[in-house]
Amino acid sequence: MQDLNFDPQHILAQYNITTDQIKQDDAWLDQKSVINLYECTADLAQCPDLGLRISKHQDISILGILGLIMQSASSMRGVIDYTSDFLFLHGPGLAISLNEQSQLFEETAEVIFEIRINGYVPQRQTIDNCLGTTHRILKWLAAENYELKAVSLPHMPLVSTTEYQRFFGAPILINQDRAALHLSRKTLESQPHSTNPALREIAEDYIHRYFRNPSEQVSASVRKALRLHLSTPRANKIHVATMLALHPRTLQRKLAQEGTSFDAIKDGIRKELALQYLWQTEISMSQLTDILGFSEQSAFSRACKRWFGFSPKEVRDSSDRDILNKTFKEE
Repeated sequence: MQDLNFDPQHILAQYNITTDQIKQDDAWLDQKSVINLYECTADLAQCPDLGLRISKHQDISILGILGLIMQSASSMRGVIDYTSDFLFLHGPGLAISLNEQSQLFEETAEVIFEIRINGYVPQRQTIDNCLGTTHRILKWLAAENYELKAVSLPHMPLVSTTEYQRFFGAPILINQDRAALHLSRKTLESQPHSTNPALREIAEDYIHRYFRNPSEQVSASVRKALRLHLSTPRANKIHVATMLALHPRTLQRKLAQEGTSFDAIKDGIRKELALQYLWQTEISMSQLTDILGFSEQSAFSRACKRWFGFSPKEVRDSSDRDILNKTFKEE
């Protein structure tokens, strides 16, 4: 923000973040506060590409011990696997997963990025930042083997896509059903320019001794599977249970022990995504119906009425977003 000649102190205080916390490598910040901070600052500073600008200041060193583990992988696929397993060390609500076959390109895989939080908050700047930082880190690790085919954005950019293309050096696909980097399979199979297996053993031992992954619950795995397959026929209890190597009744029992259910998780994901796409994209209602996995547009409209008390068009046109956000807080 100082590069933009914008004093960040007052807005940091608004979100209960201090400069001392920022200077501490091991300080924990509230995730919603950071997400809201990005959005509000981008608006106040009239800097619509704030997320990308921030990522230019970030590299693998910001990931601490996770960065060390990533550098110890024997392949770029291993880098992504380690990141998926241990990203909770950097942010409990952040998730990266690998879809072996991109739906858009042959011989290409998707590195999918997701922010998992309770309730909807605008995520455009955070998504841009995370995609930009992930791109920079993977490009540094893969070096000359890095081949980015395209970037998917789950929103409508606030600046020209030319700016994104200049940053990523690849085509930009807007209004997509998830945030993702589409990488060549050759990149996945390539070896990072620096590997150290001994370092991996030390880092993994340290993590297993002192940290526990808060997303090890079955409900987190169900959410991940549903988020990946929501628009396909596989987004049902039987298929998801099979993906998790569980009997459907066992899956149902474990979710009940965690205080939730398959249908509740699926409904919550649909609700959050509905707000994201209605407010941050210009996607058509028929496209959104497909993304959310509804059989027909009328079913989506009924769900929207149940969630918010408004039709999808009324939600998209609404300026009183605090009223709609309240529906999440009351649940």
